Amino acid sequence: MCAHHRSDPSEQNPEHDVRSTSASAPPATTVDHVGISVGDLNTAVTFYSAAFGLVEEFRFAVEEAGPMHAVILRSPDGWAVELMHRPDSVEPQRRYAQPDQAVLNRGYGHLCLRVRDLDDSYQQILAAGASVVVPPGPARHPAVRYAYAADPDGNLLELIHVHADGVLGVPA
Repeated sequence: MCAHHRSDPSEQNPEHDVRSTSASAPPATTVDHVGISVGDLNTAVTFYSAAFGLVEEFRFAVEEAGPMHAVILRSPDGWAVELMHRPDSVEPQRRYAQPDQAVLNRGYGHLCLRVRDLDDSYQQILAAGASVVVPPGPARHPAVRYAYAADPDGNLLELIHVHADGVLGVPA
């Protein structure tokens, strides 16, 4: 689970500010996309398009990989989700319904998106087919409200809203 959610506020480090500059440039400037393996590509495309207003950018197949079919959906803000499907893909050995349990599996835990209006955004993803995991509420970090939902494949999605005066590395 993210450090600013349901953690002990005394563990927060006010000295840490990711906006500080260093002598050398970082190897990456921003996250471009997250890749998610899905059970049904069309269902996933429909969900992520409706839930987050993503637009199809590119569709492709890699025949030597099983075959694998993929679609990249991009937001107006520039971030993207790459949805990938192989007919021989398998379910995880165990899928956990709660964020704090998801870390029992190594690797991808959840996708977190910063939103302008938490309650409206949460209702939008529920209307698109997400299921409730943790309804909107205050986080341990005093500048954050958050919520969790699960996409149609059970992947955890976190939405956060940072209050205008909050600092989490970049302005809200």
